[in-house]
Amino acid sequence: MNGIGFGGLDAALTVAGWLDLVGSVVLVGGLLYGALVAPPSRQGARSLRTAIMLVVIGLALQFGFTALRMEDVSDVRGLRLVVDLVETRWGTLWMLRAFGLAVLASRARMVAVAAPPWLLLRSLQGHPGAHGVVPALVDWLHLAAAAAWIGGLVQLALAGPVVPVAVAQRVRTIATAAVAVVLPAGVYGALLHVHSWRMLFSTPYGRTLMVKLALVPVLLALGAANHFRHVPAVARDEAAASADLARNVRAEIVLAAAVLLCSALLGVLPMPHVHPG
Repeated sequence: MNGIGFGGLDAALTVAGWLDLVGSVVLVGGLLYGALVAPPSRQGARSLRTAIMLVVIGLALQFGFTALRMEDVSDVRGLRLVVDLVETRWGTLWMLRAFGLAVLASRARMVAVAAPPWLLLRSLQGHPGAHGVVPALVDWLHLAAAAAWIGGLVQLALAGPVVPVAVAQRVRTIATAAVAVVLPAGVYGALLHVHSWRMLFSTPYGRTLMVKLALVPVLLALGAANHFRHVPAVARDEAAASADLARNVRAEIVLAAAVLLCSALLGVLPMPHVHPG
């Protein structure tokens, strides 16, 4: 390998994919929050600009690292390598994602409508897209619902020290609907890529999936605490209710970032294959 070894390149692609994924989730979820819940606060609007920069950095790094990987397995170099990469299916989708990001960053009216479909390009670009249209669509539903949930939590955390009751209740409704989509779509994706218990324990992909699956119940428990305890307490105007909700939301966001890191790693690791015999 030239410059970066195989393991190092995988790690670099994972970090780049994580930046891309975090930025995409925060951006799309923030735009949906603005359309369905309330205008973002000043800090919330700043987080959207930061998210755009994260996606820009993630996309640039992914293109560069993918070009390095392509260079290592071919004799093509320089501009010809860049042209060949752009002409691949992955490269075409990369270009469409970059163009779509420019649209989302334009602050045009109804830009929130374009945000969820933009995520479909990412699903088509990754492992689900390699399985066909239906797996890519299911992964897109999974990703869009996760964005609405996690991105909404980020905006809620940045809304201010006192959370308006209506805002908390709307975010709770969106998060509940998102979970109803995330769970079955996630199960479908897991069964699609890992066909047996042996693959779950014996392959890097399976073991990473197990870590992600271990984190998800904790994330759901935090969400349930918000749904059944903290948001109703805010509605009852109990003392310290907003502070308790904010603390729990921050914990939920940190854990969600870890789940997204696992997702980014899954996007880099080779999918398990059934070997005959």
